[in-house]
Formats: sequence, C-alpha cells, structure tokens
Amino acid sequence: MTTSRADAAPAERVRSLELFFDLVFVFTITQVAAVLTASPTGAGLARAVALLGIIWWMYGGYAWLTNALDLDRTGPRLLLLTGMAAYFVMSLAVPRFFDDGPFALILGIAYLVVVSVHIAAFLGTSGRAAIARLGPLNLVSALLVVVAGTVPVDARLWVLLGAVVLQYVSPHLVGIGGFVVGAGHFVERHGLALIILLGESIIAVGVATSDKGDVPTLVLGSLLALAVSAGMWWLYFDREEAAGEELLDAMPAARRGRAALFSFGYAYLVMILGVTVAAVGMKKAVTYFTEPLHDFELWLMPLGLAGYLAGLVLFHRSLAPAWQWRRLGAAVAVLLCVPAGLVAGWLMLAVGAVILAATALGARRE
Repeated sequence: MTTSRADAAPAERVRSLELFFDLVFVFTITQVAAVLTASPTGAGLARAVALLGIIWWMYGGYAWLTNALDLDRTGPRLLLLTGMAAYFVMSLAVPRFFDDGPFALILGIAYLVVVSVHIAAFLGTSGRAAIARLGPLNLVSALLVVVAGTVPVDARLWVLLGAVVLQYVSPHLVGIGGFVVGAGHFVERHGLALIILLGESIIAVGVATSDKGDVPTLVLGSLLALAVSAGMWWLYFDREEAAGEELLDAMPAARRGRAALFSFGYAYLVMILGVTVAAVGMKKAVTYFTEPLHDFELWLMPLGLAGYLAGLVLFHRSLAPAWQWRRLGAAVAVLLCVPAGLVAGWLMLAVGAVILAATALGARRE
C-alpha cells in the first residue's frame, strides 16, 4: 500500500488531521507547564526545558513529515494517528517523569514509538534518503530517553539533556539535504501550534483567576493576562508570520531546508518555551495579584516574555539578514517586570502588557 506523497510536491496547506495532531501536542506542552508550576525553581525550569526540547524536536519532525505525506489515503492517516496516540500517552507521563515510579519509563517507550512511526512514515516519501541518514540518530536519542526513565531521579535530567543535545546537533552531523519544504504549509502549521498554545495559556490563567474568587482579580487579572497574551499574539501574527512565509518561499530550494531548520526549529523552540514559561508566570502573578511575588516565581513571567521576544528576533534573523533591535531592546525591558512583581502581581502584568503593546505599536510605524 502506498502511504505517502512519494515524489509529489509538498503540501500547500494544513489538513484537519494535522490540526487534530496539534491539539495533542499542545496538551503535551501544558503538561510541561504543569511540571514548572509544581516546581517554580531553577531546577524546575531546567526540567521543563529538557522535556520541551525532546517534545518540540519530534513535533517539528512530524511537521516536516506531513509536508510530504499524502493524508488523503488511509495508510498515512493511520500512521499519523498512531504517532498521535503515542504522543498522547507520552503527555500523560510528562508531569511524573522526575518522580519515582513507572511513568518515566512509560514516557520513554511512548517517545520511542513516536520516533519509530515517524521514520517508518518518512521512508515512503520523497524524503526517504534524508530520513535514512537522520532517522538512526533520532532513534539513538529516543533510546536515551528510555534510558533516562530507568536511571535514578537525580541523574535523569542529565541523560535527557544528552538526548536533546544529540537531536539538535544531528542535522549538522548528517545534513538535511533531501527534505522538501513547502513554505505555505510549513508556516501555517507552526503558526497554528503557536496560536493554540497561546489560547491554552489564556485558559490556564482564566482557571487561576476563577480559583481566586474575588471580583478584582477575576476581572482585572483576567484582562491584564489577556493583554499580555494578545501582545505576544500581535508581535508574531500581525506581520511576522506573513513575512516569514514570503521570505521562505522566495529562497532557493537548496537553502530553504536549512532556513526552515533554524527558524521553525531552533528559534521557534525559544518562542514556544517563552510562551510556556510566561504562562506559568502569569498564573503566579494572578495568584499573588495584590501581593508581592517571591523567589524564582518572580522571574518566570519576565524570563518567558524575554525568551519569546528573543525567539522572535532569532526567527526573523534566520530568514532575513537583519536584526530587529527594537525587539531585542524589548526583551531587556520586560525585565522591569521583576521590580514590578516585588510590589504586586497586578503591576507585573500591567508592565508586561505595556511593554509588549509599545513594541507592537512601534513595529507598526516601521
């Protein structure tokens, strides 16, 4: 049975099954946020980064896969659904990966299935020669995740980080020639994942404000958090998404794969991490809406926003020979949320919203 597009042109737009897959992916990211929420410390952040690293790598892998996969046929649909099922099992184990018990090993085995299905599906596409080079390294990294689930909890993070490092250097070890990138599909697929994640962050903050129960937090806290999320949305979707598609589409095919790797792989990881950490920080700001924040909780929202803005800059720089200095300045400016948070959570949210709004309005005038 033919299960792919073979040597056909890459997909032009996202199909509904891909969007269905993205819902599971975003749920997995919210599970990573739960890890950081439960442990709002530097160690908790390191764990979230490592987990997000392996999760994002294979999400990107499936985005490259569906760019070449014929989802009008039953075989490819079943393969994608199988990968999605393994992703879902993996997500359920994420919050307990660093606890004693079987969940870490369950995550590792599910991740190995995710990687194996990805390779099997890719072997029937126009990228079969490329995945024959990259796939074995993905399998080694997946086996490292399995090993991480068997070692003592104290060593687990280091093994997981080893898997992350191997994944992100692997394209530079074996090359990515042979993969085909359809600009429209690629940009839309990643944009949908980002906007769903922003929506999930609003839901999480909304639940936190509802749990508080008092009217000022419920109304003002929700609106301030929404303003911060809207600012993040605006900075990418107002112009950056369309510009990214235009720049990627204009590139020669030989350069497009590498540009897509850096922009939608590495830079987008920084953006997704920024949204995730900022969402946890906003929940903490709502929890301490009229009180000062303390310890590492004080840094979560500022670091998340700074990471998101830095990711946007890296995204643009990966596609165009220009640095967005205004956004780099904003990435530094959002650290003003730290002294604001020493006063109260509401002031931290307000300062973050104002800086993002000013950055967005400044971009409109350029």
